[in-house]
Amino acid sequence: MKAFNQRTILAAATLAATTTLLLAGCSAGPTGDGVEDNGSTGGPVTEAFEFQSPVYGPETTLTMRIPAALVDAAGSEGDGLLVTEVTANARELDSPKSCAVDLVIDYREDGLDALSAPSMTKAEYTAQGENELKAALMQEFGVETVEEAVASDPGAAAEVEEIVANLTQAPYEPIPAWPALDVTAADELDASDPEPGRYISDDFRTLTFVQSCASDPLDDGSSDEFDFPIEIDGTIDTFASVEITVMKNGTLTIIESEVDDYERDSNGDWIGR
Repeated sequence: MKAFNQRTILAAATLAATTTLLLAGCSAGPTGDGVEDNGSTGGPVTEAFEFQSPVYGPETTLTMRIPAALVDAAGSEGDGLLVTEVTANARELDSPKSCAVDLVIDYREDGLDALSAPSMTKAEYTAQGENELKAALMQEFGVETVEEAVASDPGAAAEVEEIVANLTQAPYEPIPAWPALDVTAADELDASDPEPGRYISDDFRTLTFVQSCASDPLDDGSSDEFDFPIEIDGTIDTFASVEITVMKNGTLTIIESEVDDYERDSNGDWIGR
């Protein structure tokens, strides 16, 4: 029943998209949410997915965008959006076992700086280790330092040494605040023998998903998810998400999408929920 419902929605979404394109061809200039002029008089228009429906496609290229109307509806919260547009294209692999999709990320203003900045500074990392050691010593000996623990019970030196060894931190490495950037480097992707997973380019602008090839556009067992990040009170969170499948012929389909805390009403306006 779930698959039938998804296919019904997909068919409706495809029909709606086709209708929009036909109507767009009858007017000049901007065509509203989801459609943008390519700048040439009388030229074709390209429709982007702007969360008009739960599913979308299949398409050979997917431009996924947080619509301006939704940014406006989010008010001051919308100012924290760090990515508002992503363009996806299938990536060719020399393997029948896997498919891949490249997502070119369009960062908003200083979005890349915020998302690639370390989630924890070296000082914060060191302080975290010190606090964990203090907590462990306090729990076992009622004191906060190694010296105090050994002094309180000279026979417990071995136990203190074990606690210290277990809590010894690995050398500090800056980890991007956005988990999507903390993945395998793109130059480690072997197109002839690809390992499933996520890969990021050196400039953090192309995120590649290597996943199972979908057996049909709505194959939810062969999908991966992209999350649009937002910064709220210094913390990176998810504002909206899309789940994508890719078939061997390169067609892409959004099989599920969601905007956290917002939805369209029956008039098509974005409202909080």
